[in-house]
Amino acid sequence: MHERVSTFLERMYRLKRVPQALLFYGKEGIGKKTMAFDFSKALLCIKGTFPACNTCPSCHYMNQFNQMPVEQLRVYSDKETGKKVFLYLQGEHPDFIYLQPEKDEIKIDQVRGVRDFLNLKPALSQKKVVLIAPAESMNPYSQNALLKTLEEPPQDTHFILVANNLNNLLSTVRSRCYLIEFKELSKEDIKKITGIKDEEILELCEGSITKANQLLQKTHIIKLARVALFGSPLELYNVSTQVEKMEYEDQKLFLQLLEIMLHKKLLQDKEKWEFYEPIIDRIAFVLDNLKRGIRLSLFLFYLNTSLTEVKK
Repeated sequence: MHERVSTFLERMYRLKRVPQALLFYGKEGIGKKTMAFDFSKALLCIKGTFPACNTCPSCHYMNQFNQMPVEQLRVYSDKETGKKVFLYLQGEHPDFIYLQPEKDEIKIDQVRGVRDFLNLKPALSQKKVVLIAPAESMNPYSQNALLKTLEEPPQDTHFILVANNLNNLLSTVRSRCYLIEFKELSKEDIKKITGIKDEEILELCEGSITKANQLLQKTHIIKLARVALFGSPLELYNVSTQVEKMEYEDQKLFLQLLEIMLHKKLLQDKEKWEFYEPIIDRIAFVLDNLKRGIRLSLFLFYLNTSLTEVKK
């Protein structure tokens, strides 16, 4: 999986030309974070091998990190007010931290906590690694705070940022990193990795392992999306009732499926692009604003009306 990227990273490693800041970007769920963790492990490996040896104390602690419950990895700082602030995840390895969102966002206090980590010398390995994923969950204040560090990074530290949406990162942050693109996986890759053989799931997952596994567990949402696009008004009413009761993540998946299915329909019916484009744009808008309490039932009736016009 991602042999091209792996070969490139290995060459960087062996030539000792690994940039201080790397940015892995590409579609969600295609293995970027796994590759970032494995590369972090290699950078910290005491034996200096690529891939990492998996036998030295550093590799032992990194493997242990992957197996520990998140709650045991959480590091907090105590504010003067007495309130605890979540900073990042860190296991027994003193030279590795993983910066992830707290309530959907990486906040400026977390980035400041990273600065304290940077002031320390490596205690076990020759290097230190800061893994940030998803990097676009940093708010603008956090990104600007990180930028100051990326402009003059410590020589003994590597930053690995993982992003699903490159456009949500400030251009100044992107320019300070070495960008490495991850292509979506082929159907054969997904089949081999997940064992999934369902052709519809392989089409709809768009090369994402995460989404393929998600769809395998949520086949009923695929059916609801299909009915929402191509069913009768009565069927649509039943779908809208069910969708309104869904949890946020399921509603998000439902809307993503609508978007994917319409894109595929558009490829079969290209002369109707001018009709489909505003509908697809509206789905994207609803996805972006889903947490603001949009009534999906009303949106679905708009969708049904619009698609009826397209069919005329």
